[in-house]
Amino acid sequence: MTMQRKITGNKISYKPMIEAELSIHERDRAYRRQERVERAKRIAENQLRAASVRIVKRRPKDAHWYCLRVETGREFAVEKLLQDANVEVCSPREKWVKVRRGEKIEGEIPFFPSYLLVHCVPSADAFAGLKRQKYVIDIVGGENGYHVIQDEDVEVFKALTQSTEAPRIATDKTMTDGDRAAIILGPFVGFECVVLAVKWSRQARARVLINVGGRQFEIDSMPLAFLKKL
Repeated sequence: MTMQRKITGNKISYKPMIEAELSIHERDRAYRRQERVERAKRIAENQLRAASVRIVKRRPKDAHWYCLRVETGREFAVEKLLQDANVEVCSPREKWVKVRRGEKIEGEIPFFPSYLLVHCVPSADAFAGLKRQKYVIDIVGGENGYHVIQDEDVEVFKALTQSTEAPRIATDKTMTDGDRAAIILGPFVGFECVVLAVKWSRQARARVLINVGGRQFEIDSMPLAFLKKL
C-alpha cells in the first residue's frame, strides 16, 4: 500500500492507495524496491552469522575483541541487536540516580558512550555484517586494520566495571585540558591521547582524542583513572 497526495486549495491531504490503483510501472518499481530491501537484509543476516558465538566456539584461537563505534544513545539498541544474533558483546553500564521534584529516578548509561566491544573471528563477512547493523557507524581501526583488543585487557576492563558504579581508582588531579596522556586501562590501553576537556566530579572523566592508525576517534567520557599524564 502507498499514499496518494491530493491538493485541495491550500491543503494537502493523503489517502492510502491499494495495489490495484497503482500503474504497472509503479507496481514494478515498488516490488523491485522491496526486493532490494529484503535482499540487503538477508545478506546482512548471513554476514552477521560469521561473527556469531557459534563460529567463535569452532575457532576459539582465532577470535579477537574489536570495538564498534555506534550512534550516541543507541548503544543498548545495538547491544540487543547483536545479542539476538548470537554475537558476544561487552557493553558495561553505570547506574545513575537523580532526584527530580522529590522523586528518586534511576537509570543506566554506557560506561563508554558511543562504543561497545564485540568478540568474533575476523573475516570480511563478519566485519561487513557488524557494520551493516542499524546505528553502527564503524569499527575502530586505521590503515593497518581494525584495532584488536587483547583478551587480558578486556578481562581487566570487565573486572573494573562489573560494579554498578565507575571504579574508584586514584586519579591525577593535575590533568588539564590540552595535556597528552597514555591510556593505561580499558579497551584502548596502549594508545596516547589528547585531553580535550576534563569533567571534574565524584568520578572524574575526560573527553579525549585518540589516533588509531591515522584515524582520529573522540571518546566523550574516559575515566581519568584510565589515563597517565605524559
